[in-house]
Amino acid sequence: MPGTTTERPSRREAEVLALLRLRLSNAEIAERLFISVRTVESHVSSLLRKFGVADRFDLTAAELPSDAPAPARLAGLPDPRTAFVGRERERDRVLAALRQHRLVTLLGPGGVGKTRLAVAVGTAAAPAFPHGGAFIDLVPVREDFVAQAVATVLGVTEQVQQPLLAAITDRLGRGRRLLVLDNCEHLLDPVASLVERILSACPEVTVLVTSRERLAVPGEQVVPVAPLPLGTDAVTLFLDRARAAEVGFDPDPAVVVELCTRLDGMPLAIELAAARSASLGPAGLLAALDDVLRLLAGGRGPDRRHRSLRAVIGWSHDLLDDEERRLFRRLAVFSGSFDLAAAVAVGQVGPETVAVGQVGPGAVADLLGRLTDKSLLVQQHGVTSRWRLLDTVRAFATEQFVAAGEEPLLRERHLRWAAGTAADLWRRRAEDGRDDFPAVADDLRAALTYCPPGPNPLAHQLARALGHLAYAHRFLLEAADHFARAAAHAPTPGTAVPDLRHAADCLVIATNRSPQPFRHLLAAADRAGAAGDGDARAITLARAVELANRFPSEPAAEIPQQRLRDLLDQATSAGSVNRPTVAAALTLGNAWAGGGKWREPDPRLAADALAAARPPATRCWSAQAWRRSARRRRRRAGYARRTG
Repeated sequence: MPGTTTERPSRREAEVLALLRLRLSNAEIAERLFISVRTVESHVSSLLRKFGVADRFDLTAAELPSDAPAPARLAGLPDPRTAFVGRERERDRVLAALRQHRLVTLLGPGGVGKTRLAVAVGTAAAPAFPHGGAFIDLVPVREDFVAQAVATVLGVTEQVQQPLLAAITDRLGRGRRLLVLDNCEHLLDPVASLVERILSACPEVTVLVTSRERLAVPGEQVVPVAPLPLGTDAVTLFLDRARAAEVGFDPDPAVVVELCTRLDGMPLAIELAAARSASLGPAGLLAALDDVLRLLAGGRGPDRRHRSLRAVIGWSHDLLDDEERRLFRRLAVFSGSFDLAAAVAVGQVGPETVAVGQVGPGAVADLLGRLTDKSLLVQQHGVTSRWRLLDTVRAFATEQFVAAGEEPLLRERHLRWAAGTAADLWRRRAEDGRDDFPAVADDLRAALTYCPPGPNPLAHQLARALGHLAYAHRFLLEAADHFARAAAHAPTPGTAVPDLRHAADCLVIATNRSPQPFRHLLAAADRAGAAGDGDARAITLARAVELANRFPSEPAAEIPQQRLRDLLDQATSAGSVNRPTVAAALTLGNAWAGGGKWREPDPRLAADALAAARPPATRCWSAQAWRRSARRRRRRAGYARRTG
């Protein structure tokens, strides 16, 4: 019957048939098997004849006779029990690398999916290696037993006058084979030594390695394995695994995207979260992510490291030396990306360790490189001089610096760095227009958030600079909050006055409302009085009167006119009326209050305010009041003519 044969296909024909079942073209099969397209065509024709079918697609359902040579396979290759989601492009990239290089390393952090990708690559690549090969999981292997682990999977042992390593190279040297060494990061030196020996003794062997750190062997081709794309493959993976736990699971797509984003697109984290979806639901998962390491635990996989996110990251952390661990945990104080100078600022060590009291840029740069090589840091995309911790890794590192009792120290260092950085950013923006604020905005905001209440010169410096930077980016409400926070941290009453006035101005521009700006200005006037600055008190009170009259409030929040006149009397008593700036402010306040109605300045007093504005700094202020008054008069006159 068609689709069966009594004529025994050759081993190569069995390999071609296996690739036909993957719906590969002749050219793709030729590339996989390192043979010509014409040779593939010859094998396909032979298979069509032997199985008695007319179409190559019918061959995909063909059954090999029981005595036919089995297609090449890798001994020890795991049999996945879940779907391979995404990574098709990465798989093809690795397959292409295996055709061109004899040593390929899949490099990436724990939980990113290196092993799953290596299994998919091993399955797809097997037909290209007629003599098969082996897949060796090195997680449970200790340093002195790498060769024994490889020998066990290959099925070789020591013989008389043949050491174990010689037995391994003898077996691998018999034809074209693929050797996959999975999870090598804790055995870099012995694995590198073994690989070099195999590649030298077995010219037809290709080695695929997965590791969190490269082997640094000559000829090594590194293929980075990144987290899954957030909007596509990451969402597909989450839904696939969640529906395995709860049939009919149909969450809000936006919630799933947010979940995957907060999990950095890391496959292991996504799978662990999906397993909790049946009991917590999407909203519960989002809430529980505030303690991500606690949430992502409780798996039952065969690899103990992959049963919790903490175990996965802890495996990498345990491989660090003391210097690397110290800097790693201290970098967790940054909520976003950081540069070398920032890392130096928080990475200092105590004088008990280094006589000069800090680690210099050269030493920190070396440590940053080592942590990046070990896949615990990632370089910011498109920027080689900035690094960051994945959010899940940062959560682990934060636990480490809290456990080490370093949190107060690191928060203070982070604040000191943030205050200096914010001030420099504002100065450079004023000098040459450079705008580096977006790169560090999140960290500057976070540093301010962790400051306890009360006077603090560093917090005051940071909050004031943040106010200016936010205002420059037209984040007006944020700027107002920062200026108000600066006033709360001001070391003296006098330094708080301009902060509160800036906060009031930002709110007026953003909301066109007066109640909160009015309260800020009254607070600023009180601070000016406490500082003994009568002129600043007078100007600020007059400004408060102007705003209360000029900008609308809810009817219940309107300030009584009598109170505004009392404030003007206080302003007149406090300031030096002979000073032009004070005189202009007082006459402007009187103009707005003199009309006796909100939003209705007195025209004659407004003219006086204009006349009092002699210095350029006050002329635009008073002229603005006069122009506003004139526009109102024209609108009222026009309305009267139309309705008269």
